[in-house]
Amino acid sequence: MIFEPWMKTFYHEHGYLVVKQVLTTEDMAAVSTRTDEIVKNPATATSGVSVGHEGDTIADKSSLAAKNNAVRGTAFLVRFDPVFQMFTRNTKILELVRGLLGLEIKLFRDQMLLKPPGGQAKPVHQDQSYFRVQPMDDLVTAWVALDDATRENGCMCYVPGSHKHGIFEVDKDPDRPVHHIPNTRGLGLPDPVYCPVPAGSIIFHHGCTLHSSDVNRTDSWRRAVILHFTTAAARSEVDRLNEEVSLEID
Repeated sequence: MIFEPWMKTFYHEHGYLVVKQVLTTEDMAAVSTRTDEIVKNPATATSGVSVGHEGDTIADKSSLAAKNNAVRGTAFLVRFDPVFQMFTRNTKILELVRGLLGLEIKLFRDQMLLKPPGGQAKPVHQDQSYFRVQPMDDLVTAWVALDDATRENGCMCYVPGSHKHGIFEVDKDPDRPVHHIPNTRGLGLPDPVYCPVPAGSIIFHHGCTLHSSDVNRTDSWRRAVILHFTTAAARSEVDRLNEEVSLEID
């Protein structure tokens, strides 16, 4: 058994939970290989999978940054790719998710967020500002490190307890309009906590926890699989998202 009672207590208090080295190299081998194939040639992605590039987030399409074609992320790999479906059903992952959410769960959405060498930062945000899942506490994100995540290559960073304030109103980032800028209303929030982890670790966070990641300042990739789990009965306020559920589990 991996899940322990203290984990749920820590998660509810702080809004995130670090569980180191859950998965072995063998657990991640097929997904790691498939990821590298898609990074090398996005055309090999299964039909239905969306692939995003570093330059896609930049508003000024005439800028050099907007012409960066390095793969930044994907969506719907679990929904359409059997390799990722099998990975998501790993019993070690599901045991931890059920410990936090309860026995009946589904994979609401999936992504990969990749940082190529020099890859850009992800500004502070809440997952629930995009997904709008109800009940609000029924969205848990599992951030699975395929590589060592360090301060230098852009590990995850969390604002402890920020999930207790619900979903913040957001403004658009004029330079990168795909991003939401939360308006924290001048709240005296704690300092962010950096969470470097070795490959195979999983960081869980509440859908309302403020989080971010820095620029990759190394010459190596930092790869992560992002699995957004909900309870089986939870639904988004956005009907389209309910029609795009990645994987029914229970």
